[in-house]
Amino acid sequence: MIFEAFKRHRAERPDEPAFLIASGDRYVPVSWRRFTDDIATVCWIAEKHVPGAKVAVLGENSYEWIVTHAACVLAGAVVVPVEPTLSADDIARRVRFVGASTLLHSSLYADKAHDVAKLVPGLSTGSFGSRKTDFFINAAVKALGLLRKTVWHRDAPDPDRTATMVFTSGTTSEPRAVELSFRSVEAFVESTSRALPMSPGDRSLMLLPLHHIFGIAATYTMLANGVALGVCPDFRRIYDAFERFRADFAFLVPALADILAGKIERKAKSAEEALGQPIRWLLTGGAPLSRRTYERLTALGVKTVSGYGLTETAACYSMAWESDVPRPTSAGRVSSAAGVETKVSDDGELLVRGPCVMKGYYMMPERTAEAIDSDGWFHTGDAGRIDDGGYVWITGRKSRTIVLSSGKKVAPEELEEKLLALPGVLEAMVSGEGETREIKAEIYASVPEESVCRAVALLNGTLPVYQRIKRTVVRAEPFPRTASGKIKLG
Repeated sequence: MIFEAFKRHRAERPDEPAFLIASGDRYVPVSWRRFTDDIATVCWIAEKHVPGAKVAVLGENSYEWIVTHAACVLAGAVVVPVEPTLSADDIARRVRFVGASTLLHSSLYADKAHDVAKLVPGLSTGSFGSRKTDFFINAAVKALGLLRKTVWHRDAPDPDRTATMVFTSGTTSEPRAVELSFRSVEAFVESTSRALPMSPGDRSLMLLPLHHIFGIAATYTMLANGVALGVCPDFRRIYDAFERFRADFAFLVPALADILAGKIERKAKSAEEALGQPIRWLLTGGAPLSRRTYERLTALGVKTVSGYGLTETAACYSMAWESDVPRPTSAGRVSSAAGVETKVSDDGELLVRGPCVMKGYYMMPERTAEAIDSDGWFHTGDAGRIDDGGYVWITGRKSRTIVLSSGKKVAPEELEEKLLALPGVLEAMVSGEGETREIKAEIYASVPEESVCRAVALLNGTLPVYQRIKRTVVRAEPFPRTASGKIKLG
């Protein structure tokens, strides 16, 4: 589906823009001919130098990033996106875990890539746009000119082989690399393309990080539909990106939707008045959209709808569906992609089966068997219901994982372990509070409240920003416990 769409746009719309890249206060269009030529060139390099290998990619959102991902997948390599904000140690741990032989990176992360290479013996590195890369590209262009045939002269590659491994965004010490086929990504593309109005000539933005499957799948969806993508590496400038690229719609996380609403409100009474044209729709995913944000955007004339999915399901389960009846707290309608089935288990857990489901957790057969039952149903860990119209409603988590409004996931157990190591802390419970799911710690201790709060503040200084505890409550009595001695939840 995606491969054929790229070939079609290359043949039918070669001079139309596939990307819009910022240059000063303007932007430079990149045509479909140039985009697909660049993919063919990098594909030739990958087939020659890393055939069938696992290739890690480190960098901010960029044109080069998506060219690299598409080219390596078409070349038969397995792409392993890595989160740029991780430390060199954490990236090295993930690279070693999956057995990646090559790390491709942007110039912005050259120093971090160098540090990773020192930690992983035998790891090859390459930078987007370096002189070394230019040498390989020039050789590829020459070879392809002689051959007169590129990847676009072939049939589509096997959609069922592993195309990418995406690490789950949880914070457990055990890394989990989710193996996804290209067919999984195409299930998202198929369902979203049916559910949302997109067509060639529309404009949008790359606002989701490409090291997450939601970002990858949304980007391929828009490209498959011929949408010109404005490259937005700095998500904090979301309003400027909408204004510069005159975007018609976007996929984004709720935290960015809230920022956008605030920026528009300071400029005018509607998105159309502020930007000079309407925002046709926003689809939010990665975390629940609060009713407050929904109402703010609705008041600004922006249609806002939600989607739901996990890394393990290629971000596919449910998403917006055109309807005359607003459902602001729904996660959308169940996927319409061929072969995708959804249901609710007897104990209220949302399940999904079909081509969107992962092949498994890499090198973790036991964890895979826990997640996918013998009938092929993937257990999401989310409690919910599906109404008669096929709309999905999330009612909570079967597990205790906290999903922040940014889409980041926090494991309460990990923070509780750190809290219990603090002087005087005897018991600790961590939870997500309110619509924004800010992290709250409830603590029973043998030392005064002031001492506990100082210790928590010092602990926060050692944690990533998204993991920091926002509110601390010190209990006067121990937590109530079950007959087996466990702290009662809820």
